[in-house]
Amino acid sequence: MGSNKNVALVFGASGISGWAVAKNLVSYPTPETFSRIIALTHRPRTLEQSGLPQDSRIELHSGVDLRGNLDQVLGQMKDKIPNLNEVTHMYYCAYSNATAYTENVLEIRNINVGMTHNAVHATDKLCPELKFLVLQTGTNNYGVAVFQYMDKIEINPPLKEDTPRIPSPYGDEIFYYAQVDLIKEAAKGKSWGWCEVRPDQILGFVPNVTGMTYVEPLGLYLALYRYVNGAGAEVPFPGTLKNFVYTNTDSSQDLISKSEIYLSVVKPEEANGEAFNIADSADPGSWSRKWPILAGHFGLKGSNPTEDAWSNLDVWWNEHQEQYKEMCEKYGLHFRTIPPESWIFVKAGFTLLDRNREMSLDKIRSVGFAEEIPVGHGHCRIFDRLAEAKFIPAECSFA
Repeated sequence: MGSNKNVALVFGASGISGWAVAKNLVSYPTPETFSRIIALTHRPRTLEQSGLPQDSRIELHSGVDLRGNLDQVLGQMKDKIPNLNEVTHMYYCAYSNATAYTENVLEIRNINVGMTHNAVHATDKLCPELKFLVLQTGTNNYGVAVFQYMDKIEINPPLKEDTPRIPSPYGDEIFYYAQVDLIKEAAKGKSWGWCEVRPDQILGFVPNVTGMTYVEPLGLYLALYRYVNGAGAEVPFPGTLKNFVYTNTDSSQDLISKSEIYLSVVKPEEANGEAFNIADSADPGSWSRKWPILAGHFGLKGSNPTEDAWSNLDVWWNEHQEQYKEMCEKYGLHFRTIPPESWIFVKAGFTLLDRNREMSLDKIRSVGFAEEIPVGHGHCRIFDRLAEAKFIPAECSFA
């Protein structure tokens, strides 16, 4: 574990998961565990723009397009990344939402399976010292977000890793299954091991982009709501009544990344070939518990939903852009544009994921990973990170 000869390769380092992995590799499980951290992004980005630690061990390489064919990916990686032969650990956190928010879910599946195939086989070919590979998937392993077949899929929490796959045709869009199968096949006869890590809806933040996370838009909304309505104002939950009371186990980006590093470096033999749920806590948290905590972080009073529908946060946000500009000027904040697709992501989380889906953490606890974050506190950590980056006022800054 203390060897400084470990070299990490992180695919998807501009996303909320890959960014957190690259950031935490600097210090976890020890500051000496990794001697190099190779972070890969598709779009051009400097280390300073990335918001990653300014650490000499981190190197950021852009321009590896996993959506090409394998020969193209091999060529790009060889051309752009020096000394790939040193890589010992690979973390696959890349994801393409090129066709997201459309009905063509099978195209999303095919793109992501192809990307995973290229990353896995390129790493296998170019990294002879590879010891371990980590694939991050999610709770859609259990079918929680297969919206078109919600009435056909039974969800029986707490969700456990040995739950059978959702059968065809209901599970056809779940690309995690094909990702796991291709890694199993690639690993046959090889010296490297692998595991799969399954978070639930991710609480995360990346400094340079508004990504596929509902926490940043929610934090911006609550900060502006406080600015417009003042301290102590009542802010109703913006989703449905069902969503207000369902239970789940949130997964924060830092805790997810630490679990992935832990399994690959501290417990590689126990983790090899296995899947592990990961969440902030096994304690099921409903929005009825979390909403008052989140609102309270901004000096607001979180209350029950006023109607059984989406409360059009996006409309409210757009109608209050002049006040948002005033707030940015008053507190010296960086102006953020929330794209329509981010609001769709927020709306889906508050109106569609309306069944109990908490996960069992018994398996990951059994191999010694015990870090926890109390219900609701994961969101507040991200709000603090947003404030630190000057996207919302710090909790104590409101006047």
